[in-house]
Amino acid sequence: MSASSSLSDLKLIGDSVSIGDVIREIVRTGPYEDPVHVLDLDDVVQKHRNWLRKMPRVTPFYAVKCNDDSRILQTLHALGTGFDCASKGELERVLSLGVRPESIIFAQPAKSLASLLYARSKQVQTMTFDGALELEKIHRHYPDARLVLRIRHDSAKVRVTLGKKFGCDPVKDAPELLRRARALRMSVVGISFHVGSDCSEAEVYHEAVKVASGLFEYARSIGYGLTLLDVGGGFPGDKPLDPYATAINAALHQYFPPETNVRIMAEPGRYYAASAVTLVTFVDSKRVETEAAADGTEASVMHYYLNDGVFGSFFCTAHEGQVSVPIVTHKTASAQHRSMVWGPTCDPMDLILSDVRLPELEIGDSVVFENVGAYGQVLACRFNGFSLPKVVAYLREGTWNILQELIRSSPTSKTQIADPDGKLLVSHQSYTPSVETTLSI
Repeated sequence: MSASSSLSDLKLIGDSVSIGDVIREIVRTGPYEDPVHVLDLDDVVQKHRNWLRKMPRVTPFYAVKCNDDSRILQTLHALGTGFDCASKGELERVLSLGVRPESIIFAQPAKSLASLLYARSKQVQTMTFDGALELEKIHRHYPDARLVLRIRHDSAKVRVTLGKKFGCDPVKDAPELLRRARALRMSVVGISFHVGSDCSEAEVYHEAVKVASGLFEYARSIGYGLTLLDVGGGFPGDKPLDPYATAINAALHQYFPPETNVRIMAEPGRYYAASAVTLVTFVDSKRVETEAAADGTEASVMHYYLNDGVFGSFFCTAHEGQVSVPIVTHKTASAQHRSMVWGPTCDPMDLILSDVRLPELEIGDSVVFENVGAYGQVLACRFNGFSLPKVVAYLREGTWNILQELIRSSPTSKTQIADPDGKLLVSHQSYTPSVETTLSI
């Protein structure tokens, strides 16, 4: 049976059903031809609640590039987030959901002319730049744009460093660019930075905010009154937000207290998406080799071939060093074997785990991986003719009812509030996924 045979847009589950129950049911009814992404939209909602509680002054603009599944975008739009778009395609995607242009930042410092003209046609005004030629291009084709100067402030402890590609030097280049923008009579409204993807150094945000505050002062000296600070992304999705919130809140208190009336935003992607998706794969094939052990005996080496690989959900494992931890069913008294876990393609680079200890698996057994929601889907391709992972989204009925109640009572409200019981109240006019209450896929 193919996993695509009865997929629906969204499946409602009872409040007492855990996402673990869902995964166990998928495993029980498998194997499936294609890998399955189990999308837990309640996890996205809880992440948003946590963000509002920990960083109430920082408005999240979700980085669409991280995971552009329409149900994630719909849910976040319902929750009142903004969106960080980096291409014409992403702009089209979020605008089609009814997102207002003022809720979008075109956070692409190297925009194509076509995408710039499209942004102008849709009145998406807020956008980043980091160089003189980009500034002049925007001045020529979209003089009414509201510009955010992106500076470079890299963390040394990130999965991906972005400063090699984007961001001007805040000391050597930023003042000159502000002067040039002033001479062109362009509207510069703020400063942004991005410390790098999946940052593990929370304190770097404090120093970056300090650097940005100095540019706010300089901009004021040449006639600008900046009103926006964008602290970028880099927030992990599988670790506590607390240290990042502590560093950012302290920096804002010191350099941008509320009385400054500076709007604070961020561009989280991985934070919202990573833990929301669990991957269920199945063993398509198996090969057993023997090797000499240290004591002179022979030991088995297991080669497992899954129906997903580095050309699918594991791009970041292969190219960015992201750790993938396999979860398998442990059979009674089963021995652990040295194992190599491969993807399904004919490419020998399609290696997920090169040396891991696992109990012996059989063809058709499941292997589950958590935290694959960030980039696991958007970077996948159809190399060798293999299908993309099938995404099945789940939402608890209680969350759905809260959404629907707010839609009915306040269909035009975009306010984020919480009731006395701590439930997040959200509203949106067009949050209308199809409803299905079974766990079958």
